[in-house]
Amino acid sequence: ALSTELPRSFTDASIFREVPDHQEVWVDTTSDRSVIIEILEQKDVDDAQAIEFFLSDLAAFNEAIDSKVLHSRPVRPEEVPHLPSCRAFMGLGHQVVAKFREDKSGPVQIHCAVFRLPEVTTDILITLNDPQAVDEGSSEAPEVFFAQLLRSFRILDWTLFG
Repeated sequence: ALSTELPRSFTDASIFREVPDHQEVWVDTTSDRSVIIEILEQKDVDDAQAIEFFLSDLAAFNEAIDSKVLHSRPVRPEEVPHLPSCRAFMGLGHQVVAKFREDKSGPVQIHCAVFRLPEVTTDILITLNDPQAVDEGSSEAPEVFFAQLLRSFRILDWTLFG
């Protein structure tokens, strides 16, 4: 029902761990990066505050020791050519979290985009989790990777939303 392009090094996380029905999760086998696409009931939050709301919610869920929103902005139609009339926003957050609730915490940059679909009362949240300590030698800058992910994102089956 949804589609996006990912490098071959990303694998479906549901193969080795339980993933909630409202999520698709892919992990990079060559780094600790992960991509999560979530289909959520639309949140009662102003568009201008959407990225801050979702990053704050994610920080609480991750039990982040520290978190901040570094920036947010509207997504331009050319950045999401398959959903040009959609209200979409993107941003960057920074969190200090422990992976899988381990004792040792590390910095993670979180690239975030939200597609607001009021006609189906849905928010689609896309996040790229990019652990900084582990991923320093990655061959592709996370900004470039995330931009390509958004550019290729499509909703193929609108009946998914009821």
